Amino acid sequence: MKLFLISVLFVCTLFATDAKEAAMNMGVENNFSTAMVKARSEKKMLVMVIVKKDCRWCDKLVNMTMADPEVKDELKNYVTLIIDRNDNFPSEFKENFFPSIFYIDYSSQKSVYENVGFVGKKCFLNDLRESLKTRDELYN
Repeated sequence: MKLFLISVLFVCTLFATDAKEAAMNMGVENNFSTAMVKARSEKKMLVMVIVKKDCRWCDKLVNMTMADPEVKDELKNYVTLIIDRNDNFPSEFKENFFPSIFYIDYSSQKSVYENVGFVGKKCFLNDLRESLKTRDELYN
C-alpha cells in the first residue's frame, strides 16, 4: 500500500506544470493577444483555459482531457490558449476558480460559453459544440 501511494505521488508530480510549459507541450498558444490575433485571422473560436500552478484539477484537464486524441483532433477547429491566472489578459475573464475555460468569439472578443473546474472528455467535447451553437445564436 505504501509503495502504491508513493507511486501515485510521484506520478502526480510529473504532471505539475506551469501554463507556459503546458501550452508548449500541447502545441497551443500561451499569450492572449497572440491567440486573439490568430483566432481573428483564422476566423475560429478561441478556447482559453486559465490554470494556476500546483492545481491538480488544472493538470488533469490539460494532461488527461485536452491530451485525449479525440479532444486534440476537435481542438484543431479552434485556437487554443493555455494561460496562467497571473498572466496578462482582459480582466473580464478573471476568475477565482481553476481551471476556468472561456469560449471566446473572435469577432466580438466576448465569452459566449464558460465552464469552471475539471471536465472530462465527454463534457469538454460537448462544451465545444455548445459554444459554437451559442455563438451562432448570438452573432449569426
